[in-house]
Order: sequence, then structure tokens, then C-alpha cells
Amino acid sequence: MSLQIESQSEQKQLQKVVEEKKDLAVWEEALIQEFIYAIAHLNHVEQHLIESDSNVGTPIFGDIIDSFREQRKIVGQVMFVIEKLEAMKSGNVNIRSSWESIWCALKHSTTALIHVDECIEKLLKKLKDSNNVELMEYIKTLLRVRGNLLRGIMNMLQRSKVAANILTEASMRCREDLCLEEVEKH
Repeated sequence: MSLQIESQSEQKQLQKVVEEKKDLAVWEEALIQEFIYAIAHLNHVEQHLIESDSNVGTPIFGDIIDSFREQRKIVGQVMFVIEKLEAMKSGNVNIRSSWESIWCALKHSTTALIHVDECIEKLLKKLKDSNNVELMEYIKTLLRVRGNLLRGIMNMLQRSKVAANILTEASMRCREDLCLEEVEKH
């Protein structure tokens, strides 16, 4: 009898640990998603300010764009540290690690995610104004695309963590303004 009670007690304790781990995993995934959205929105601010400068033909917002870019890179650094994805240090300034390529892929994929969101918003407004049933199908398609993009971003980050040792051995060129190492110099 006492053996069974111990077993039940152990089962409850094990179940509690499993629940805590599940809650932690959900929290960690939510945190990574927040980082993804923060990076995407900061990048989107940069794009809109560049678009504004392009429209007037004068770099009115150049310093502000640089400031947002630096903040985006800092958010990325924090995310990589939190996720234990640190960029490999390289002696050659023109060579960047595969981690920087992951960073660039993250930047572009999160920007695409925000653009898909904006397409959905615009189609929803158009649907409201026209009641065109065909638009609803396009919206549903874009909602699936959005879900797939987010899953792809999460999978990319997860796979990067798993393959960390392989990624640190490889290196590639990357645009200087997008690389994490540049923030560390300031």
C-alpha cells in the first residue's frame, strides 16, 4: 500500500514537472514570437521612412532610420543571446558567419510576415466596402500563408539552435548594415 502511495506521489510530482515544462515551452515560444514581431516592426519603420525620403528626394529621416536600424539589431542580439545563438567572431571584416545569414533571413522573413498582414488588412477593408465573396477566399489563403510564414520562422530559429555547431563553422558575406557585429563596435 505504501509503495502505491509513493508511486502516486511520484506520479503527481512528475505530472507537475511536465506541466511546468509545458508552461515554460509556451512562454519561450511566445517570447520568441514577440522578438520576431519587434524585429519585423522596427524594420518596417525603417522601410516606411526610407519610402518617405524617396518620395521627397531628400534624406530627411536618415539619422532616424539609422537609429531604428541600431535598435532592431540590438533586439536581434538580445534574442540571439536569449536563444544562445551567438554570432561567430571573424577576423576579416568582410566575412560574416552563418549566424549573420540567419539574422538576414530572419529580417527578411519577418518583414514578409508584416507585409502579408498589411495585405490581409487591405483586403479586409476592400471586402467590407464591396462584399465580394471571392475576396474572402483570397483572405483565407493569405491567412494560411501568414501561419506558414510564422511556423517557418520558428522552425528556422529552432533548427539554428539544433545545428549551432555546424553554423559556427561556416561563414558567408553579409551586408554590413545588417550584421550583428556592427552593433558591438558602437
